[in-house]
Amino acid sequence: MEDNPISVSFLTTNFDYADFKSAAAKADMQKGERLVFRITGVVLIVTALLLQVYSFKSVRNSILYAAMAAAGILVGFLYELIAQYTLRRRALRYFDANKEKFIAQTTEFHKDEITFQTERYTAAIPYDLFYRAYEDGRVFILYTGINEMRFIPKRAMGDGECTQIRNILQTKLQEKYQQEGAR
Repeated sequence: MEDNPISVSFLTTNFDYADFKSAAAKADMQKGERLVFRITGVVLIVTALLLQVYSFKSVRNSILYAAMAAAGILVGFLYELIAQYTLRRRALRYFDANKEKFIAQTTEFHKDEITFQTERYTAAIPYDLFYRAYEDGRVFILYTGINEMRFIPKRAMGDGECTQIRNILQTKLQEKYQQEGAR
């Protein structure tokens, strides 16, 4: 690998940035948070059904219980979808307002380090200094600190390069590497 580092060059697009923000949010959501939303949703739905069956029957109460059940469905089962939609829209608006900040960059995966290069910035970071790495279906995110990260869109590389990068990160970062869906 040292003789031929894996090199990925790209200019960030608005959709790359939205994919990055979406993946970062998914990476930061804890399993317990998802569980709390699901339980809250189920409790709202069950409570609405029980109230509908065992309480005083009126049109107003029926509408209230239906709204309560709908809230349970939104919170328990559609929260992530709604949050991702909102986050992506916000990221697209941010990108459109700040296009000039997004410049072309090259990331190279060497044997002992990853180099990041733009027209204004060059850094070589050894693998053991990375805080963590996350991969989803569209991007790789490399955390250089808790809230410091660089991302690489998968659209900028072929399937073979993507597999090689995944293997490098799994080997070098071990438990600090996480793929979407694997906790």
